[in-house]
Amino acid sequence: MSEIDVDQLADWLESEQRSEDCFDIHGLHGYLTALAICSEPVSDEWLATAIDQPLTELEESEAIYFANTCVALHAQIAEELYSDDAITLTFEPTVDYQESDMEAWCQGFMEVVFELPEHFQHKDEEQMSVLMLPIEVASGFFAEEPDFKQFYQQKSLLKQMFDEIPDILTDLYLLLNVPTK
Repeated sequence: MSEIDVDQLADWLESEQRSEDCFDIHGLHGYLTALAICSEPVSDEWLATAIDQPLTELEESEAIYFANTCVALHAQIAEELYSDDAITLTFEPTVDYQESDMEAWCQGFMEVVFELPEHFQHKDEEQMSVLMLPIEVASGFFAEEPDFKQFYQQKSLLKQMFDEIPDILTDLYLLLNVPTK
């Protein structure tokens, strides 16, 4: 998918016609990445959740554009994960995560985790927890949890964790999709 396609999708998502709870491009990319990691196909239901409205409420041309663009982006993400290429992300990791593009991306990713918790379970629970931790922390969803507060107080640890996010996505994909012996 070319950069202009992502820019056009970003503009479409930020249109005044979209719901205030519609994902921005970063949240949508994180959302589609999580769907790709757990091998969940893009459906009208997932797309409706992403924009906080049924596709049937959109003009037909808009619904087709949004669906086709999301399917293409999901396929690109899945291909990058499968081929072990560096995944193209919509954000730069930053320790100033609050209200950042990275936080929006991680929140989009976590929405799928919350909806499909069984898809993000593995017999190697410790490895799964280690891989998920940077995304969970960067989402900000757990900032008030006692077990997480310690992470937010250590800027160097946050930097290390957040810098690992691009690399851990392939590891998550492999953990959840490669058959174990």
